[in-house]
Amino acid sequence: MKNILAALVFVLSAGIATAQAPAPFNMNPEGGSDASPAVQPPVTAQPAQPAQPATPANPAPPPAAPAPAPILPQLTQPAPQPVSPATPAQQDAPRQADQQKPEEAEAAKTAAGRRYLVPEKSLRLSGESARRSWSVYLTPEQAASPAKLHLGYQNAIVVAPEISRLNVTINDVPILDNPIAFTDQVGDQVVTVPAGTLKAGANIIQLRADQRHRTDCTIESTFELWTDIDPTRTYLSFEAPDMRRFSRLDDIRALGVDPAGNTRFRLIVPALDQLGSTDVLMRLAQGLALMGNMPNQSFIFEKAPSALPQPGELPIFVGTHDELQGLLPALTSAAANAAVASFLDYPGSDGSSALILSGPTWPALEGLVDSFVASTNGSTTQRRDTLATQSWRGVETPFLFSKAQLDFSQLGIESQEFGGRLFRTSFTIGVPADFYATAYGEARILLDAAYSGAVEPGSHIDVIVNGNLASTVPVTSSGGAVLRHLPIKLTLRHFKPGVNTITIEASLRTEQDQVCAPGSTADNKPRFALFGTSQFRMPDFARIAQVPNLAATAGTGFPYRTSPNPVSLFLGRIEENSLSAAATFLGKMAVASHHVIPVDVTISAARIAGSGAIFVGAVSEMPTNILTQLNIDQESRSSWSPAGTPTTTSSGSSVTLQDWQQLTGGNFFRRQFEALSDWVKENFDLSLSMLRFAPEADEAYKPSKDAKMIIAQESDPTDVGTWTALIAPDSTSLAEGMQALSSRQEWDKLAGRIIAYAGPDKEPETVAVSRFRFMPTQPMSFENIRLIAANWLSDNIMSYALLLGAGGILLGLATYGLLTLLGRRYED
Repeated sequence: MKNILAALVFVLSAGIATAQAPAPFNMNPEGGSDASPAVQPPVTAQPAQPAQPATPANPAPPPAAPAPAPILPQLTQPAPQPVSPATPAQQDAPRQADQQKPEEAEAAKTAAGRRYLVPEKSLRLSGESARRSWSVYLTPEQAASPAKLHLGYQNAIVVAPEISRLNVTINDVPILDNPIAFTDQVGDQVVTVPAGTLKAGANIIQLRADQRHRTDCTIESTFELWTDIDPTRTYLSFEAPDMRRFSRLDDIRALGVDPAGNTRFRLIVPALDQLGSTDVLMRLAQGLALMGNMPNQSFIFEKAPSALPQPGELPIFVGTHDELQGLLPALTSAAANAAVASFLDYPGSDGSSALILSGPTWPALEGLVDSFVASTNGSTTQRRDTLATQSWRGVETPFLFSKAQLDFSQLGIESQEFGGRLFRTSFTIGVPADFYATAYGEARILLDAAYSGAVEPGSHIDVIVNGNLASTVPVTSSGGAVLRHLPIKLTLRHFKPGVNTITIEASLRTEQDQVCAPGSTADNKPRFALFGTSQFRMPDFARIAQVPNLAATAGTGFPYRTSPNPVSLFLGRIEENSLSAAATFLGKMAVASHHVIPVDVTISAARIAGSGAIFVGAVSEMPTNILTQLNIDQESRSSWSPAGTPTTTSSGSSVTLQDWQQLTGGNFFRRQFEALSDWVKENFDLSLSMLRFAPEADEAYKPSKDAKMIIAQESDPTDVGTWTALIAPDSTSLAEGMQALSSRQEWDKLAGRIIAYAGPDKEPETVAVSRFRFMPTQPMSFENIRLIAANWLSDNIMSYALLLGAGGILLGLATYGLLTLLGRRYED
């Protein structure tokens, strides 16, 4: 018995000694040396690390001195160093991230291993056949890690699960193909991504829903079919830890989106309020926007860290070594002698990287930023062949500058068959900022298609441009047909500079659908086929820019992209909200123009005339002459107040008899005239505004009280430059409004001379351009002048009629003069 007890005591003592043995010294250069490494379970996130090497994937021993890179200074890993005492304010700043609630810290830890996929706030696959494609950029480490696809969705109750399927592919590799069967609540499906499917760089994700109605066979019932993809529950999860750590500048492209489809760059700049640093920060913001190239990008400026970084968000610390040392204890000492770019773990985070741009002085930082911008900047003289849409469409958009012919296969539409009732597909076309053919031009689609003998007359093929019906082709014969290069004319009225979406719909009626026997919705026999040999043909169009034109600014960055001199950037105040709004606006224009726009920041508007300028600030901060030139009512200073601030109103009554006459429709003759105008508009597509000799002058605009922000554009007083202004009641509304307009759907709505944003639940108000000036962009030629004249005269019908009448009179006089010289003369 004593021998047994002795053996047990020996075994227990050995176990205790093993458990209390010190952990081995961590030789991994990523582990840091400022704290003893803790033993971590293999499936949990690794402890936060002070630095991340930013060159090779397999780290080597650090060299004695960093070697300069040809474009950008080499990203370095900081060596352990003593931490200098920080001021109380600097000590409190990094501590804010550690004081989060436990549930917030747990949520951040859970989200660290997720890569959200949907680049929009919401994604709906509607109709009988719907597809959506987009690209997702991954780092080499993410692509090599085992991953799972999580897909959350909910569908309409009328979708028949036995004959409706949801298909997901990544890089053309099938990942999921399951019945659509989550009607009561959002359902989740998890599937392992096959090894080798993901790759470093861009990965194309495609979702396809084939849906059929349970009981109804009509075309109208197809609008009841939908499947909503939940962005908050659709993501890639990686088994390897630290997938949010970056080690190369190119990894910024893999930043991704948050659960709402947004991408944010959070710039933390202690010297943010210094005027000399603002030019550098605006260039840096544009370079980051070009590298991220996501559809819903925005910028936030702070003086100190405020919260832990969220998915789809990259913190960037910018400042001198002395300014950042208190915020970043692990900051490399090399930054005290030379400009350094590096990645560190964000203070208090669990493996989220932050980009550090630091140096001894701001001039040294300026050189570092210029090197970074040079690596992302596009050429101002070289013509682009495509517009960047891969991040939200899966393919780039061809950029057409003149007559062109493109097959549907080049536009991303392959040959396909369809067995439902409403077929729908779309493609995109880009046109330049000086596009001027909205009043007379016509493009064509040469359609290669076929429909079966079951399709009856009454069916039709529609072409929709940017949400507006452009053409309809009815099916007038039965028995089926093969259409070879069927010409479909498209008016260019609804085209705009930048990306244009063209949708083709085929409404197919059959006798079988009228009977709608039980089970007939499951019949998937092909009724319609569309072939990739179909073509889109763009004619020659007039090329001359018009100012103002917010659509050209949003679509291509015009006119600031082609400005020979730096654009003046007027800021009402140099503070967080104004800088955030300005950087977001410039970032959107940089992506649209594929070029970093040089800016010259100023707080004085005295010498801006004669050049392009951008004004950002509250309405009370705008000089009087700026509002006057932008044709904005001066009363807006007092009547347009921040949300929640009461406005003073007159105690007296302003009701007049004329007001009630307008409310009741005026007099009898006015009502008859309005009825005649409506009849002419409906039957001849003519309006009173079109019956003019020349464009009318624009009226002064007064923002409504519920408007949160406006973007206005006009020529400068010399008619040489272009002025664009971002104005809000206060700086908070300015930042919030610009962040809301940064989403792709809202940004594409910019048009006219003024757009007013009133909130997420309201449609932006657009003020159309009445009078504009031409800005030549091409060498004048007879053909271009002819096309310009044709479009202008088509816009101003009365001038065209006057010229036509004058031409007829001149022709009559010339004929009379010619006849008087011919024939016999009889003299008395």
